[in-house]
This record gives sequence, C-alpha cells and structure tokens, in this order.
Amino acid sequence: MEIKTIDLWTEQHANHQNCFNGAFIDGVNEQSLPYDKIKIVRNCNCIITNNENLPIANKHNAIVFYTEGRPVRLVVLEHDTDVDNCIKIALRQHISGGGTLKERLIKENVMLEEIDLKQEKVFNIYEGHEQIDVGSCDRPSLLNAMLKGSYTEDDTDYGVIMPANFYEYDSNLQITYSLETGSEQFTIEHCGGFKNEDGGQIIPIQKDGSITSVDIKKALKEGEDE
Repeated sequence: MEIKTIDLWTEQHANHQNCFNGAFIDGVNEQSLPYDKIKIVRNCNCIITNNENLPIANKHNAIVFYTEGRPVRLVVLEHDTDVDNCIKIALRQHISGGGTLKERLIKENVMLEEIDLKQEKVFNIYEGHEQIDVGSCDRPSLLNAMLKGSYTEDDTDYGVIMPANFYEYDSNLQITYSLETGSEQFTIEHCGGFKNEDGGQIIPIQKDGSITSVDIKKALKEGEDE
C-alpha cells in the first residue's frame, strides 16, 4: 500500500513530548475516536530530504494510526527516543469530557501492534544538530490550528503549546518523507510551505493532500488580519 498524504507529526528532539502527545490526543473525546489501531514501528528508516538545506534529521522509529485498516496519521521519531515511556506519558492525557486517553482506548478496544524492522540506521548530516520544528497535515482545520501555534485542533494541554508567530509562505520549498514499514510505503511529498519569522518552524504543504491553494490564501489573509 502506497500512502502519499497523511496527517504527519515529526519529533525534532529525542523524548520530546509536545507534538508526540498532540498526535495521540488530537480529535479524541467522549464522542469521537479518530483511530482504532496503533502500530509501533521500531528500527526503521524514514528518509527526509529537502531542497533548502533545512536541518531535518532522518527518523528511525515511527507510530502509525489506523481507521478500518487505513493509515490516517503518522509520527516519526528520533532514533534514541524511549518510545515506550513516551507512549505511557501520552496515554495519561485527559480527554475532553473526562477520563484519560488510556481509559478511552481500552474502552474502545483499540488494537496495538508492534514490529521491529531491525534496519541498519541511515543517518544524514543533521544528526546531532539542532533541528527545525516541522508540522505537516492533510486537514485545512489542523493547518489553521498549527498556524495559530497549536499541535492539535483541541482545547487540551497540547492544544496551544507554542506562541503564535508570523508566517510567510515559501512556494519553492520541497520536502519528501520516505518510509517503508513492511506493509506500507509512505512517500509524502511537500511543495510549498509556511515558515515562521524566527526560522525555527515550518509547516509544509503536502503535494497530494486535500489542502488547496484557496486554503493557503485564506490562511495567509487571516495571518495578515491578525
């Protein structure tokens, strides 16, 4: 199965919690659960390339979320992240309406699968260096939330974790994520994206995603109005 577009969270530091937790909690409440299966992929190679020498290191662990067998969100992690501990922390989050995320997933019998690809790690020149924060998505609503400084659309502890910042749109930006999990081939190409004014974060736009030029123009206009 080839996947060309998906909601995508990239951790820039080992054991970093912000967007990791956001990926788990986004869209979860008493009435809604946006995934029914979680797969942990250890010792894999997510190869990340770009055309502007942006400091983004390859990733070597991943978590895939599914709905009815279809991948709907992806998290890629640093090679020395303690994945098990990070998941424990993510599951402690309280959801809208009460209770923890762990309790919600148990109640709905969300499946957990683990695989170890045991691949020899492929590093790039950015390993060990300060990396840029990258947030990519396939929903206009989540894009708008990210541009307002959020990792999720929800009113949670991770709903507004970053200070709002001014963004400029770079139409020449190109970033590709390539990851093979054994059953899926993720090839997420980005063309164009938003960069914040201090250069610490980018929000690239997926080439084959549902976010249109109209959505981009609307986001730019809202940013100017603010």
